[in-house]
Amino acid sequence: MKGYFRKRGEKWSFTVDLGRDNQGKRKQKTVSGFKTKKEAQIACNELINQLNKGEYLEPNEMTLEEFIMEYMQSQGKQILRPKTFETHMFIIDKHIIPELGKVKIDNLSPAMVQKFYNKKINEEHYSADYVRTMHSILRTAFNKAVKWQYIKKNVFQLVDPPRLESKEIKTWSLEEATKFLHSVEKQRFYIVYLLAVYTGMRQGEILGLRWDHCDLKNGTVSVRQTLSRTSKGLLFEEPKTKSSKRLISIPNHVIDALKKHRVEQNKQKLIAGIGYEDHDLVACIETGKPINSRNLIRHFKRMIKESGVPDIRFHDLRHSHATIMLQLGEHPKVVSERLGHSKITVTLDLYSHVIPNMQKDAAFKFEQAMKDVMRK
Repeated sequence: MKGYFRKRGEKWSFTVDLGRDNQGKRKQKTVSGFKTKKEAQIACNELINQLNKGEYLEPNEMTLEEFIMEYMQSQGKQILRPKTFETHMFIIDKHIIPELGKVKIDNLSPAMVQKFYNKKINEEHYSADYVRTMHSILRTAFNKAVKWQYIKKNVFQLVDPPRLESKEIKTWSLEEATKFLHSVEKQRFYIVYLLAVYTGMRQGEILGLRWDHCDLKNGTVSVRQTLSRTSKGLLFEEPKTKSSKRLISIPNHVIDALKKHRVEQNKQKLIAGIGYEDHDLVACIETGKPINSRNLIRHFKRMIKESGVPDIRFHDLRHSHATIMLQLGEHPKVVSERLGHSKITVTLDLYSHVIPNMQKDAAFKFEQAMKDVMRK
């Protein structure tokens, strides 16, 4: 295989024979626009090398918008959870397509992508975490574009997303958590708050918890599903990861509260009669239907004000549970298992602010042990 060179005006071009197509017609590839013959020769040799190795791909005329929509419909919808799919589509429609949608996927450059990220951060003031989500969507999609042989390389692998800044986790102390629970003991969502503080379960895991998942005799609850809010309504789903499916031990106080809650719930069933929609949920509204997370958060914020404790997010109840357990001397591995983290390093990274105090206590205990031995 060799190239044929030709000068047209001030520019050089080359042509390479590609053999014949299925109909027996001769196939050629011509590339032009080179300033010198040497430049054309270098490009020609590179093309021939790619052809010999089977690495050559014809330039793709597909735009980013065309590709990302094809990918999301054929792949994203199959592998993503409904809520995640909706979130990704929102980001694609609001941010990615308006900025990069008309660019051909073959013409995307690292500089172009970096400019897009910088604009989102510096001009539109979106968080680094949010822009990293955009990057993750695009990088994953374009990995598939490479596998589908639409493009040679994934340009999003060549660009670094913005660096995350460490966030300070807000938590309640043991006293604040106790004060809050005492304040809301007579409230309708008390059992939700109690489980959040005592187990570290996520909001969706608590709202998706069924009585069938509770073993009150042996003092455990099993995380097997979550409740998610989507545009199509509330939806029960399996936990995201294998580690999220877990068995959590609960103390007698929580067991007694669950038993009491179930008695009250059975009374509600009798009052509602045939109008009760039984999903076997531990936490539900008076008619048995799942709790809408928006209503729960509104109630949570109101209860915070009334109880006089520091303002935190609902998810921070999970952080509070972990922090308190670590401060009480529980092994990080146990805390990690209760939270459903995939690795203990995730737990240690999240709650590194607790570690210095633990080390201080450990040093003190070691010193005391040494002194005790010396006294003997």
